[in-house]
Amino acid sequence: MAITELIFPSVKTDSASLKELERDWPSLSKGLTDPNPGLLYAFRGWILTEDGLDVREAYREFLLFEWNSADSFHAFIGSEQFAAFAGSIRHLVTGPPTLQLFETKFSPRDAASAPLVEIIRVKVSSSENAEQSLQVWEKASHYLAGNGESTTSITYGKSSNLETDVIMCIIGWQNEKEHHNISEEKIWSETMESLRSLGKMSRITVGIEAMNLGVL
Repeated sequence: MAITELIFPSVKTDSASLKELERDWPSLSKGLTDPNPGLLYAFRGWILTEDGLDVREAYREFLLFEWNSADSFHAFIGSEQFAAFAGSIRHLVTGPPTLQLFETKFSPRDAASAPLVEIIRVKVSSSENAEQSLQVWEKASHYLAGNGESTTSITYGKSSNLETDVIMCIIGWQNEKEHHNISEEKIWSETMESLRSLGKMSRITVGIEAMNLGVL
């Protein structure tokens, strides 16, 4: 079991703010990682597509963290270190970020390190639908692992800090051809249909790179 966080900051999208954010990010990000509050891995970048639409020009920043425990996440959110970081970027954002914490079956590291990273979230209305969604991903992950031609990495899990349960899956595709070929297969279309029947689905692809972390 791994503790995976998806972070959706609300950054200002005027050219001056974006330029400053990129220029100063190496120093600003130290507020998140030095001293290391319990991060095992961290990735940062931008949302590329959402539900099949190109959203690059919307400049929607995205971060993905793996924590050593949920307690570390909660402690950091209430810490002076986090408050100082928030203060350092306040002039570059329009409001607080959306933080979504999940208990995932595997570490997200391999999937997040892949050339093409897809994140699928399903907002479900009941614990029964949540369990069924997890079973759908269990079956799909076994299929991908057993497919001799696939080099896909995958992890999935359930939200732990949201009012309504969300089942999330991170898929690391090695290239667009692999993504297309798997997407054309019957089991994959059945997977997507099953998930849509269980809740409201959102699909994004992100362009992310690993962040430098302090020593735990």
